[in-house]
Amino acid sequence: MSTTRIIDIGGRAVIAEFERKRVKNINVRVRRDGTLYASMPYWVSYAEAERFIISKSDFFKKALDETAVRTAAEDSWKNISREDLESLKDLIKELIDLHMPYFAARGVKYPSRVVIGHYRSFWGECMSKRGVLKFSTRLAEKDRSLVEYVVVHELSHFLMPNHSQAFWNIVGSVIPDYKTRRKILNGKQ
Repeated sequence: MSTTRIIDIGGRAVIAEFERKRVKNINVRVRRDGTLYASMPYWVSYAEAERFIISKSDFFKKALDETAVRTAAEDSWKNISREDLESLKDLIKELIDLHMPYFAARGVKYPSRVVIGHYRSFWGECMSKRGVLKFSTRLAEKDRSLVEYVVVHELSHFLMPNHSQAFWNIVGSVIPDYKTRRKILNGKQ
């Protein structure tokens, strides 16, 4: 059985759900919807668990802000128009065609299938044994140079299935500024 309370965190009213469980400590996590979930030992009072959260309000305020930004970014693919999706398919095919001569010269066959889907956990994925490449619809919002980096990254996995230095050498031989593009893609620049 759980109970819900409203807690003031940095001047913001936040809904927190408390649930007693067989745990040793108070464990709190921020949910995607901007609420908190706290599991707590049976012997801890709700007031004590609430005080614990308030004592860490700076941490939770930052976590709530980061979660809101991340959730908005992850959900943005839902607003991608059909035209943008068709454009992304064309762009990915164009970029594969552009870079295939390099990879074909090294024994790579043209991908047997290219899939574009609503993937949140990755930009692209290579299933080398099946010859399948997968790309996230989130790429529709990115510049051509960033989409190109993802395409080359995934094509490189046909030659090297891991992220070893040899893999990065392949990527770098096709896109010398891949490190910069990678940082921009992942929001680190």
